[in-house]
Amino acid sequence: MNPAMVGLLLTNGSASGIVGALLANGFSRRFGTVRELLLLQAATAPFALLVPLTTVGPELLLFATGGFFVGIGISVANIVVGSVRQTYCPPHLLGRVVATTMMINHSTIPVGSLLGGVLGDAIGYRPAMWITTGLVAPCRLILAMSPPMSPMRRERDFPRTYVPERICGTSLTNTSPSLPAKWAGSSGE
Repeated sequence: MNPAMVGLLLTNGSASGIVGALLANGFSRRFGTVRELLLLQAATAPFALLVPLTTVGPELLLFATGGFFVGIGISVANIVVGSVRQTYCPPHLLGRVVATTMMINHSTIPVGSLLGGVLGDAIGYRPAMWITTGLVAPCRLILAMSPPMSPMRRERDFPRTYVPERICGTSLTNTSPSLPAKWAGSSGE
């Protein structure tokens, strides 16, 4: 493939992130964040199976289609998980929680890449893509159905770890912009 075609395929994947960001709010209002996560993971994960079918020529559309829909699922999942984290995590711990989860999530990428490369050398790259794609799609659904994201729990059943009124002393919508909000544990400076 020429560099322009590679760039076009990668741009397609990036555009899917924008589409996912635009869809996330409407889906969460209609279905709730947990149902939205499960619905979009179930709807987009099977498109990953199109990627191993890709060859040079018209089959590049399979890669473009698979990458586009998987990108939408990943984008929406990141938005939903981030929203849940910001809603239910105390503000003074939010930085630690985000840093820890990002470190854990991103530290698995090199390990998965190494294992995928070893598997590709051992059995061939197309079979390795089928195996890893076949494992990733169900794992995404299993993680989406894990206890914190269980579809059996409604959002109102989640324990809120903080109440904005308790932290700021008043409703966030009624806080005057000229008065600084006093967060729990701060000196008010």
